[in-house]
Formats: sequence, C-alpha cells, structure tokens
Amino acid sequence: MNMLRTVAVSLLGLSLLTACERTEVNGIGSYTGDPAQPPQLDVVGSDRCAAGEWGFALADATIRNNTADVATYEVVIAFESDAVRLGQGSAWVRSLDPGQTSELTVTRHLGEAAAELTTCRVITVNRWEADTTSPG
Repeated sequence: MNMLRTVAVSLLGLSLLTACERTEVNGIGSYTGDPAQPPQLDVVGSDRCAAGEWGFALADATIRNNTADVATYEVVIAFESDAVRLGQGSAWVRSLDPGQTSELTVTRHLGEAAAELTTCRVITVNRWEADTTSPG
C-alpha cells in the first residue's frame, strides 16, 4: 500500500510540473510566468561568482519586487566552466514587499570541480504571491 501511495504522489507531482509552462525572457526561464511583469525582469543584479572553501561555489543575485503584491521568489543559478554546467543551486526570498530589493546567495557543493568555475548564470526565476496572513 505504501508503494502505491508513493507512486500516486509521484504521478501527481509529475502532472503538476508538466502542467506548468516554461517561459523565457532574456535567456532566463520561469514556470510562473507573468505576461504583464515577467519575474525574470525582477533580477536586477548578480555580483559574486566564486569558488569558496571546501569545494563550494557561491553566487549572489539581487531581486526587486516590481509587482504591487508581496511576493516570494525562487532563483536558480547554474555554475559553469566555459559553458559546461558543473551544477546548479537555488535560493529563496520569502515575502518581499512591493518595490523592495533583497540579496540572495546560492551555494552548491561541486567538490574539486569548483576550482574550474568561470561563470554563474541565472537560469530560472519563479515568483509567487506570498501568504500575507500570519498564523494565529
């Protein structure tokens, strides 16, 4: 019975993912596209792209909420060496007020490959309306 439940949950998750359409703006994708204000345009900067200690890669990005609602963001960054993807990672900004900016850091353990890092590239930005009600 547990195996059947696991398969059902997996299929439900797969159908939800396939129901989302990926859009691209300026080479950045999104599964939460907004024709009026694409979430990809909310990335206003990316600074650090570096190999850190113990085989970790680090990348910074800045998000600005250009909508009229409180929003939550997921930013996915690819870590590359001469256009070869070494790995990718994501970070979240929760409950960002309209007009506000927030910096985020994406980290990914690449092991020895971190020393080959040449480029960090934002590849996906997803934006959802944040839950503005507090519990209790």
